[in-house]
Amino acid sequence: MRQFIATFILVFASLITVQAQSVGHGADIDAQINSRQAQKAPKKPQAEPRKPAEPVPSEVSSSGGRMKMVLRKIKVRKKTPEELAETRTKVTKGVHHEQGFRIQVFSGGNTRVARQQAERAGQQVKAAMPNQPVYVHFYSPRWGCRVGNFKTYNSALGTLRQIRRLGYKGAIIIRSIITVKDVEYVDNDDAIDE
Repeated sequence: MRQFIATFILVFASLITVQAQSVGHGADIDAQINSRQAQKAPKKPQAEPRKPAEPVPSEVSSSGGRMKMVLRKIKVRKKTPEELAETRTKVTKGVHHEQGFRIQVFSGGNTRVARQQAERAGQQVKAAMPNQPVYVHFYSPRWGCRVGNFKTYNSALGTLRQIRRLGYKGAIIIRSIITVKDVEYVDNDDAIDE
């Protein structure tokens, strides 16, 4: 064991005195063997700047062996105010809750049957009025089905009449916390051509 350690120290000390170098690439090895400087790889030529795109020819005709391009001029029509109104995009900024009104279509007990009745009422109202949100929840201690997010009592009256025509004579307007989406209309600048 002592001989091994002594041999190891001797080899390590000889490497330090020789100042061995580590070589990484084939060009570096060749340069050290032949005792000359490693040549750096030539740089790639820089790409030429791009030229602007040429207009696409609409017709190409040939006469006497020569090609002649005929370009058609494109007219840009200004949009009418009605068309500009259609280019506006509805963007939802966020959702907040506030005091308002909902229509209670169904209110039952806390049984499985009451839950099924509440879900059935919600499906029927959603089929008749797809633009109104329908909420089927367990409002302790009973299952209920509520419709809409109305800020005022008068705005809920028209929908209440429609729900009563569906056969839910016991539907009433109740005060509730409603969900209000903050919506902003933004012009599409990309769609406007001038």
